[in-house]
Amino acid sequence: MAELKIRQVVRVPDLSGQPLGKAKLMIENAGLTLDVVLFRESYEERNTVLEQRPPRGQMVYSGDAVTLYVARRSYTELLPAIYRRSDAIGRNFIRDLCWLLEHIFGRITDQLDQIHMYFDPHECPEEFLPWLAGWTAMILDMDWPIEKKRAITKSAVDLYGMRGTVRGLKAFLKTFTGHEPKIFENVWPFKGFRIETEGLIGVDSVILPPVHTARCFIVEMPVKFQDVSPEMVIRIHNIIAMEKPANTHYYLRFAVETQGEHLRDFFHIGLRSGIGIGHEIVKDEPTEVTETEVEVSSLPRPDDVTAKAAQGGSEDKPKETKESKEPRESRDSKEPKDPDDKGGRKKKK
Repeated sequence: MAELKIRQVVRVPDLSGQPLGKAKLMIENAGLTLDVVLFRESYEERNTVLEQRPPRGQMVYSGDAVTLYVARRSYTELLPAIYRRSDAIGRNFIRDLCWLLEHIFGRITDQLDQIHMYFDPHECPEEFLPWLAGWTAMILDMDWPIEKKRAITKSAVDLYGMRGTVRGLKAFLKTFTGHEPKIFENVWPFKGFRIETEGLIGVDSVILPPVHTARCFIVEMPVKFQDVSPEMVIRIHNIIAMEKPANTHYYLRFAVETQGEHLRDFFHIGLRSGIGIGHEIVKDEPTEVTETEVEVSSLPRPDDVTAKAAQGGSEDKPKETKESKEPRESRDSKEPKDPDDKGGRKKKK
């Protein structure tokens, strides 16, 4: 068995003499619906409610439809007087045809009467905002709330006058990312030679020509790279490329963990060499040696004397030569023999 729906009984409000916009709000607040709006020729102010059905004060169910009759001027006012004449029984075909056309195109006429609202970002419909912002080359993010879209579109003309400047670039980045960056002009982080971890030229190492710092700048975002999504990084690059002067180059960096660090030259011939960013091998500078240090260093250390004594040798013992290590017989064999000595030995006298 279908459940019975309980309908609430409401009273129809008095709409006579009200403007059409206010009458629509009163119908909505009473829990009713607007069925149709019909035009009736009258000298009252345009779109003033002349009649309503059901009449005021009648008890109806919630959700019932209400029909309104509003005041309009016929299009025959714009025609010559001969077309406004009626026949013997009071009928006028031209007037009836104009009323038909006015009912068909009445909505368009209402929009034309309120066309000034479409040029105001705070009053135009939401679907009209991207088209209105496109007049000033402003791109709206679809994820923004409607209030932010209207505010940015309202200030688009002022932002357009700052395009290509440091102030304008900061304003655009803060508007689209929520973070105001720092911009350093006439600087560049690299001097033309950089070696990364792999050391592959063209892959992760860069050899650049001389850079003219007069056309370079650095954009530093106050957030860490780990806290930024890849989509946000792409958006930042697109904003900078769109708002910077065409003949300039930029370098984007993010906040680092340690404070007080600055960009350094990654490769110096004779001073410092490095592989990768921040992994430098720095050569210690030579220190001056005093006379006291020379005298102390010339004296033998106790450890050296003990080690030599343990080896059984002394510092004054002559070193054995290669010849002294050879056997005696081998040395005798090298001496020249006397041809008169038959036994190979000289006779002793």
